[in-house]
Amino acid sequence: MTQQQFVQKFKTYPKAQKSIVISQLLRIFADDLEETSQQNGSELSIEERTAIVESLYGIAAVEGKTPPTDKEIKEDYTNYLSEKYK
Repeated sequence: MTQQQFVQKFKTYPKAQKSIVISQLLRIFADDLEETSQQNGSELSIEERTAIVESLYGIAAVEGKTPPTDKEIKEDYTNYLSEKYK
């Protein structure tokens, strides 16, 4: 059966049957995606995930500088808004 024949046949089904067919097709598609991801090895182990997280630790830190205080952040934000809405 070609795709076009399948679509034409599907159009003749009552709504309840269409719903069942769609649910089954989605389940089959989800299973296919799961099998593909397992075959590709795209699932990372907990150790691999932990290693990635640890390697990113401190990525936003600026060496030699202390982080801004809450007051400095508020002032910067206030200045940003005043410039934006001049």
